[in-house]
Amino acid sequence: MSYGFFSVIALSLVTVLSSCSGSGTTTTTTATNAYAAAYESSSLKYASTLTLSFPSSCSMTVSGTGVPYQHQVYYLTPVTNGGTVVATTPSGIQLGLSPYAGSGLSSVATVSGTFNICPTKASTTTAAGGGPIGLIFSGTVLFDPYEATNTVALSDNASYTFSSTACGGTTCTASFIDTCNQHTTGGSSGSTWHYHGVPPCWTAVADGSSTSASHIIGIALDGFPIYGGYDINGNAVSVSSLDACNGITSATPEFPNGAYHYVLPVGVTTARSSIDCYSGTVDATLSKVMEKLKCKMPFLLANGKVRLPDGREVSRKEADAWMRQTMPDMQMAGSMPMTDSQTAKTANASKPMAAMKGM
Repeated sequence: MSYGFFSVIALSLVTVLSSCSGSGTTTTTTATNAYAAAYESSSLKYASTLTLSFPSSCSMTVSGTGVPYQHQVYYLTPVTNGGTVVATTPSGIQLGLSPYAGSGLSSVATVSGTFNICPTKASTTTAAGGGPIGLIFSGTVLFDPYEATNTVALSDNASYTFSSTACGGTTCTASFIDTCNQHTTGGSSGSTWHYHGVPPCWTAVADGSSTSASHIIGIALDGFPIYGGYDINGNAVSVSSLDACNGITSATPEFPNGAYHYVLPVGVTTARSSIDCYSGTVDATLSKVMEKLKCKMPFLLANGKVRLPDGREVSRKEADAWMRQTMPDMQMAGSMPMTDSQTAKTANASKPMAAMKGM
């Protein structure tokens, strides 16, 4: 498609911080590109933990703490070294219980990078390649559809309910991936929180309603905007209407005349839940920055083997050797014990949960 009409749009924009916008300073620029104008618009919603600045008319620098906008009190995280298994995912990943506070889950890697905000479609698409493929303006990165085990993340979830008053009632439910389609697979300092699909907790902020037209909720590494799963009329966008990269050219609140953008469809738990390829070009420097946030954690499986990030299943001895060679600074850490009185079923869940650094 042609983007010639973008060049005739000249808007002098000063970013005004709304009640949901970040507290960082921004730079006034003259946007001559409709994508750039949309990212600079005062109506763009972004979290207070995120700072946006515009060093040039076609670049946007993002800096954030990486702390999730919303989170559960407890999560299920991979058991790696003798921890108590309380749940197993359909693909066999063994999970233990970890509290968000005090377990290391709340200590996350910062997120920062400079994006091209005047994107154009490339002649061919590029595979996403795993790890962060974009940033949601809640301050959390978006991963492709797959877990490090090469399984589709949203179809490989598990939950565990136990007796505790910590969650505001008589029980708590912990999940591997929470209701915002996010998680972190490690429980030590440096873990990276990430989404594997549309984040309802943030689309509610950006859109004002779960069924209204979707607004921009993030930016892909190639600069094209990311949207939730509803079209400009408030109808759910079907996967069949999207291209192979989950992209579509259609009208949105920011682009009433239509523009190319990515969509995270609602209720989808297949490989189409997130972006798996880029229609534009990813800057090599930005790609290297985001590569550091890629999940590198091996997973202990129910069959006693360990699945490495490259998909190989090996013995525990081989996995230990791989860790020493590949991640020599990896440290093991135990989680906090559970609080409150526990039922007999969950008493063992207070044993230390092992977690790995380097997520």
